[in-house]
Amino acid sequence: MVNTFLFPKGWRILGCPSLVGSCLRTCAPNPKTGLHKVPPPTPLFPPIGRIGVAAVTAGPGVTNAVTAIKNAQMAESPLLLIGGAAASLQKGRGALQDIDQLSLFKTLCKACVSVRTVRDIVPTLRKAIATAQSGTPGPVFVELPIDVLYPFHVVEKEVGGAKSARGLRGKLVQWYLQNYVRNLFAGAWEPQDVTPLPVKVPLATEDEVGFVPQPALGFWG
Repeated sequence: MVNTFLFPKGWRILGCPSLVGSCLRTCAPNPKTGLHKVPPPTPLFPPIGRIGVAAVTAGPGVTNAVTAIKNAQMAESPLLLIGGAAASLQKGRGALQDIDQLSLFKTLCKACVSVRTVRDIVPTLRKAIATAQSGTPGPVFVELPIDVLYPFHVVEKEVGGAKSARGLRGKLVQWYLQNYVRNLFAGAWEPQDVTPLPVKVPLATEDEVGFVPQPALGFWG
């Protein structure tokens, strides 16, 4: 790793300058004590064209990232937060660690998106990366439910329902689940464009740069 970045309570983030605003320079250990002498932190800003990326688990992992995302917002640091989530089919039905994660970051992130199908993963991430860097840089949250991360055969086995359904109700449930899985993976194997989207950075015009506002006149003119 090129840089080691300090994090509260002893945690260290390696090689991720956009998450933390200070860098610890590497020093040789003291030959007598064997301890490393750490110099004062040096301010370090993320290089242009790069963003920080953090991947956290659903529920506790997402909620523990709230403070860090707020810091990234205040520091205007481009950051992509990828969070896991319960399966789309089980949302709002008491699934393990199922909470409304998008509402947590609506006031902290420039955009909050939940991916619903496998074919939408690449376009969503491309747009999220461009959004985080465009305009005023800031964090973006992308939620990836667990059923869009597992292979097709695993999801089909877990969600596809019984092979032989009994009764009209069972056949309707089986039909619904099978169509859900097919729609989930429809177009997943088609090639997609992975080139970065253009970053839109607003620049002041010559008129705006040359404009000097007149000072306001006081009470005595």
